[in-house]
Amino acid sequence: NSNISINGSSVLNSDYYLEYLVSSIDGEIFYSDPNIILDKIYEHPFIKGAKVSYRYPDKIILEICERIPFARVNNGPDQMIMLDKDCFVIPNIEQVKNYSVPTLSKFNSDPELYPIGEPALSVKIKDTIDWLRSLNQKHPDLYHSISEIFLTNNDEINLILAENPTKIMLGNNNTHYKIDLLKAFERTMGNKKEITDFAYLDMRYNNQVVVKE
Repeated sequence: NSNISINGSSVLNSDYYLEYLVSSIDGEIFYSDPNIILDKIYEHPFIKGAKVSYRYPDKIILEICERIPFARVNNGPDQMIMLDKDCFVIPNIEQVKNYSVPTLSKFNSDPELYPIGEPALSVKIKDTIDWLRSLNQKHPDLYHSISEIFLTNNDEINLILAENPTKIMLGNNNTHYKIDLLKAFERTMGNKKEITDFAYLDMRYNNQVVVKE
């Protein structure tokens, strides 16, 4: 219906949501009660916020805020579990499978811990998403270069960068400080080298960066 306009979509296109609404609600109801539209759109797991308004004489405007893929949990081939930055589980549908986000490996991937449209129940996953969100706020360039994050048996955080790939071993304490130390080390190299020129960087020692080319 050309009288319905959906604004704010970026992950999924507006036609996707329009088809979802039209298939879920009788057409006449669209114009009878805006709360029906809001209730239905909020049932979609990609929707974080929404507002509906009318323009005379019969224009409906639906503004939405989507949950953006932020990380994925490795649950085997073609079985990735997608999460947003608030650790809500969103469907791993075709339109988001190729999103470039860090993969969380060697975490508990029991499907019962990841109810679609609700926060993930794994404490380690929640802690890791919180950590990753803080990293993205302070060092977005590093967040976007991470291909994989995995925990060792001792709960030490290891990062795998997409380029080369380079491994960064952070240990299990003071990890944000160690990231700051890593960025300081990167600045000292100037234009001579990049951290991706190394096979690994070991940050598990106090105020030290151990590297292997």
